Amino acid sequence: MTEAVNDSEQFVYDICSKSFLSLWSYINPQGKTPGKELCDVLIVCDPHVIIISVKDIQLNNTDDPSVGWKRWQRKAIEDSIKQIKGAIRWLDQSEYVVQKNGSQGLKLPLASERRYHRVAVAFGGKREVPIRSPAEDDKFYHILDEQSVSLLLRHLDTISDFVNYLIDKEAFLSNTSIIINGGEENLLAIYLHNDRQFPLEADMMILEDDLWEGISNKPEFKAKLQRDTESYVWDRLIEILCQGGFDGENWLGPDMSQSELAIRVLVKEDRFSRRMLGGAFKDFLERSKMGEVRSRCVPSMSGVGYVFFTYDSDSTLEERKSELLARCFASLCQFHECFTVIGVGVNVPGQKPRDGYSSDLVLLQTQNNQWSEEDLRQAKYCRDELGFFKSPNKKLIHEDEYPIPEETDDT
Repeated sequence: MTEAVNDSEQFVYDICSKSFLSLWSYINPQGKTPGKELCDVLIVCDPHVIIISVKDIQLNNTDDPSVGWKRWQRKAIEDSIKQIKGAIRWLDQSEYVVQKNGSQGLKLPLASERRYHRVAVAFGGKREVPIRSPAEDDKFYHILDEQSVSLLLRHLDTISDFVNYLIDKEAFLSNTSIIINGGEENLLAIYLHNDRQFPLEADMMILEDDLWEGISNKPEFKAKLQRDTESYVWDRLIEILCQGGFDGENWLGPDMSQSELAIRVLVKEDRFSRRMLGGAFKDFLERSKMGEVRSRCVPSMSGVGYVFFTYDSDSTLEERKSELLARCFASLCQFHECFTVIGVGVNVPGQKPRDGYSSDLVLLQTQNNQWSEEDLRQAKYCRDELGFFKSPNKKLIHEDEYPIPEETDDT
């Protein structure tokens, strides 16, 4: 990514760096004309295409505030909407993203399955100008300011959390009229407080300016943020796998390897799932270091099964990969409802293998929600003949996203 040179470009850079959106993000992708940008940020995560237009327009004081408001809205919001519309017209006839340098990027989702999300970020209004998210031709536009978008990306900091919020918000505002006193973070407060849902039975809502302050000061909200620190173990695992496996050229290319597809499965886990998975992976590494366990299979709330495996220090690279694949097949006997299984193979912490440090990914996936007879035969062989997960120690874990802190007795 190029270094940002002004506030808007810095914001674009931060958007792309945040929440692993960088795995699908393009800064200033090229449009129809070479050298002319399509939008500020384009995010492609099949089937979703997020188009972000950023305008930095300073509000000028005028004798009549409404005159200044209209000028600012025209330049900061209406011009963004025009840019987004033009970007979609071009994307509708395109198969690939064209990067800023003119090279080919990722394939776009199939036109029949593609879902656009239109986001305009308006800097400089100082929260003095009324902002609404309009719908034009039955298409919804999310209008955010610099404060609200920062909070959204802080508390919806995975691709799944962010996209689900946009989808749910569009459905909510298509049936409900709202008046927001303050920024969009007060709408986010309603969403989070209601278990990531909007009250769709309401015809009209008036949101006060203190809703976000109220929810963010709740003990269970603070406890949630504290518990989420465990989830960033999963984020660090993704970083390690990306740094160890891919260079920039291949990563941004139009075709993806099996390892790249597997990483995208890891990245699509939402923050709550990452908390569970990060905790399980951390515990697995600690126990493997003590020699108590070499492999573990963990089902995610997303419906994906994960197999963690630490290599024997004397094994070869070929042996490691082969055993990881066999353990993934054996896990199918445990993961009856999982139709995607990801194997994550790493070194035992603190040990240097004979063939050097290595991390591997294996992807098993069925497209029709049914494993083939050959897959199941292979799974039973790996379990019964090779002994992988033949007599597993099972552990059930309960976790609340917003845990209620235990009261302490200070007497």
